[in-house]
Amino acid sequence: MSYTLDSLGNPAAYRRVTDTRSSFSRISGSPSSGFRSQSWSRGSPSTVSSSYKRSALGPRLAYSSAMLSSAESSLDFSQSSSLLNGGSAPGGDYKLSRSNEKEQLQGLNDRFAGYIEKVHYLEQQNKEIEAEIQALRQKQASHAQLGDAYDQEIRELRATLEMVNHEKAQVQLDSDHLEEDIHRLKERFEEEARLRDDTEAAIRALRKDIEEASLVKVELDKKVQSLQDEVAFLRSNHEEEVADLLAQIQASHITVERKDYLKTDISSALKEIRSQLECHSDQNMHQAEEWFKCRYAKLTEAAEQNKEAIRSAKEEIAEYRRQLQSKSIELESVRGTKESLERQLSDIEERHNHDLSSYQDTIQQLENELGGTQRGGCLEMYYAKNQLSQK
Repeated sequence: MSYTLDSLGNPAAYRRVTDTRSSFSRISGSPSSGFRSQSWSRGSPSTVSSSYKRSALGPRLAYSSAMLSSAESSLDFSQSSSLLNGGSAPGGDYKLSRSNEKEQLQGLNDRFAGYIEKVHYLEQQNKEIEAEIQALRQKQASHAQLGDAYDQEIRELRATLEMVNHEKAQVQLDSDHLEEDIHRLKERFEEEARLRDDTEAAIRALRKDIEEASLVKVELDKKVQSLQDEVAFLRSNHEEEVADLLAQIQASHITVERKDYLKTDISSALKEIRSQLECHSDQNMHQAEEWFKCRYAKLTEAAEQNKEAIRSAKEEIAEYRRQLQSKSIELESVRGTKESLERQLSDIEERHNHDLSSYQDTIQQLENELGGTQRGGCLEMYYAKNQLSQK
């Protein structure tokens, strides 16, 4: 005969069963055999353990059922030994043995009821431990899911970091290109500066030539003015001399007419003198005019040459000024472009360094959180195992 856990957990039912067994053994006249059958039916560890294991949910209940089985086995063994000792007593002590038997059975029933309560307590503890284990498993699963989420986010951040590194390489390449452009523009700027210096040197030389030409022109103008004054003076002087000679000739001609008959020889002499004077005067005037014209032509030619040189120098200076102005404008434009490119490059480098440091801080923070979560889960599992081993 086997008992389930419900029948074992009810002390009253157990007392009824034992009383029935006791009365049956008394009727049969063999108390020892009745108690042996009771001991074999109640003390079977496999029956109680199997019935208990079917209702248990964990290893702790199996351990409790094993303790219960061992306790029942010891109970049955002590009960059987006591009953056997009582059966060997004489017939006069039968009532005393029955009272002792009842007391022993009562004590055993109380002990068995205590064991049943302990089993119920252990079952309750086992359920609580299983609930804690289930909560720890769920927490570990949530930690694993959180670790997967962190891994996904870390992968995304690493992909973003790779993209940022790629952008950094592209920016570095653009920066190298910009540096090459800046170097080329610097070389061009230096070349333009050299051309500007050469142009300014040429302009200074031309200005010096212009000043010298201006001085020469002033001197030539002074010489022309002095020659013109001299020619005017010579012309006026010559005209005065001619007028005096003509006046003298006319006076002598009138005198000759008046005294023609007295001065025929004088008239011919005066005519000869007059012709000589006129010839000499014409020759002097012609020479003076030729010399003046030649001198004037030379001065005019020199002035024209100086004017042409001055005009070409002015045109060249104007051309140099236009070139200098255009180069200055181009230089200012290049400087503005260079400053703009340098500002863009510095802004890009600053933004890139800021993004890179932000991504690195985020990755470090996520790795720290992930490591803390994993360490926390491991510590919780370790504490749970320690608690289970202690219980």
